[in-house]
Amino acid sequence: MSILCCYCVGGITGFANNAATIRSTRLMATSSSTARHIENVAIIGGGLAGLSAAYHLIDIATETRPNEQLHITIYDKTQVGCGGASSVAGGLMHPFSPRGKLIHHGQSALEQSKVLVQAAAKHRPTCVLRDHLYRVALSDKNVVQLQDTASKYPELATWISKEDLLDNVGIDCLGGLKLSNGCQVIHVPTYLEGLLEEIKSKAKQLTTGSSVNWEVIKPNDHQALSQKLKKYDSVILSAGSGLLHNNFIEEDSLPVQLVRGQSIEIGLPTDEKKSLIKNDAVLCGKYISPLPSLAQDNDPQANTRQRYVIGATHEFKITPLTSTEVTEELRSRTYELAPNLWDEAVVDKITTGVRMQSNRGAFGRMPIIGQYNSDAAESELNHEHMWLFTGLSSRGLIYHAVFGRWLANAVLHDNETLLQNEFEEFDWWRRKLKK
Repeated sequence: MSILCCYCVGGITGFANNAATIRSTRLMATSSSTARHIENVAIIGGGLAGLSAAYHLIDIATETRPNEQLHITIYDKTQVGCGGASSVAGGLMHPFSPRGKLIHHGQSALEQSKVLVQAAAKHRPTCVLRDHLYRVALSDKNVVQLQDTASKYPELATWISKEDLLDNVGIDCLGGLKLSNGCQVIHVPTYLEGLLEEIKSKAKQLTTGSSVNWEVIKPNDHQALSQKLKKYDSVILSAGSGLLHNNFIEEDSLPVQLVRGQSIEIGLPTDEKKSLIKNDAVLCGKYISPLPSLAQDNDPQANTRQRYVIGATHEFKITPLTSTEVTEELRSRTYELAPNLWDEAVVDKITTGVRMQSNRGAFGRMPIIGQYNSDAAESELNHEHMWLFTGLSSRGLIYHAVFGRWLANAVLHDNETLLQNEFEEFDWWRRKLKK
């Protein structure tokens, strides 16, 4: 598998409703006296992580140095939204763990992700499929956990009774949460397309000559890519599992493991829609989530065929599960919630993404960001000033924006200590390797 095949992709007291509030707390620190001037940046991987980094490089430069040029080139194996783990992500954006706890930096992560979604939606409004989603309880213990979440975070989570969920959503369970106010369902490929358009649009606000380019490459040709990278001041490695698959970093140089996730995309015949669950997203350990409607050939009701994605497996073995095994596992975990969906819908295809999952630490599984010494790690991709932004795993949508902003600020100012100002333990992954 090639480098760019898979990529990344406290309490709440109130939430901002627009980008202005976010801008009031933006990162405005200056570079150190020895910092280099950053004008040309390469980003390897154009998924959630890579495009977030590109957006924030342009955004911060627009605020802090609008009269200076900035050139960004995004290198990827394919066109935006067409490959990698990001392109097959479930699209459920929310800041809670399966037990209903707010994840580390969950509040700021949701707010920053909302800003990027709104920016992308200006160009691709259909990237937002739903403005809410549901997390359902499957055990009495889970009921207590999720009711506690609703009590602590009423801005985001509303407890829905068993009866109301069955009547309004068509899900038979013990009750659950309706997550809203920024928690939403995103069609990630469409979102990435819109975000790239916004990045290019924002680049035009900088001084004449600034640019954002997308270049399709052969990632296995390390020598050719290394030659291309020589002209850049900094390089951001934002691909996921491809960093390991293509020996761009050594497998033991990061505290991570590769996880394969397979999902099923199913389509519902148009005359069966009323008999199934409502077209909402449901989290239950696994997930059932709507997809954009799909036109049917010679169908007078074209573009009305409801589609869903059900996912995902969690595979660590080299040999992937067969299509039959994938179907059996996902069916066993979700059938009781939506039996009619499984009985009446037709499987369109099975999608696969391989993610780089960080090891669990004091704050759970956190992204990996910071400077990367390619010489020390014996990387086959060489550059003197390399940065990592990877390991988002299943939390790509919720974490890509806030960590992308922090990283972009550090890269633009050539100052890694700025990361520590925002996340004191940002280098947790280095410390873990030393143990």
